[in-house]
Amino acid sequence: MRKNTDCTTAFKNSLVHPFKPLTPHTNLEVPTASSWQHLHCYLFSLLENLADIEQSPKYHPEGNALYHSLQVFQCALQDTDNPILWAAALLHDVGKAIDYPDHARIGAAELEGLIHPYACWLIEHHLDLLTSPRRTRNKWRSSQKLGDLGRLRKWDLKGRETDVEVMSVEQALETLRSHHEIISI
Repeated sequence: MRKNTDCTTAFKNSLVHPFKPLTPHTNLEVPTASSWQHLHCYLFSLLENLADIEQSPKYHPEGNALYHSLQVFQCALQDTDNPILWAAALLHDVGKAIDYPDHARIGAAELEGLIHPYACWLIEHHLDLLTSPRRTRNKWRSSQKLGDLGRLRKWDLKGRETDVEVMSVEQALETLRSHHEIISI
């Protein structure tokens, strides 16, 4: 169940489009301290809610969805220098705290307009290679999308260890902040 924090409420209430979607190759500016503070607080809240989401030990022996998400993020950090993929890896399961069965779509919808649109697309489709592998491979054959979905799927599977030390949510968000191009400003 989703926690209703003051941070989440304040952030949602303050949205009058303080962030605009990014287009590729845009000259980007660092988010203002105020806009980053609100976004940071909101993302922190979404991620912290995952600590209460216990997953099936059969598929997720690592336990809660936050520990899993931080492992997936760390796998992405080790495997690519693309901060958009880092964001998708960290945030791919945030929807589980809202609607577990439909978490991919719900999570992407929660983040739409706040992070790069491609990261949202990856989050929404991160289960496609699991649920419809043939259709997904045929649809995105020879495309960057298929390659990136494959990477995200690989990290998702690797992020199921029971005894891995992970960084904190704060450290993960600070890593994203230092690569502001994943933030819709």
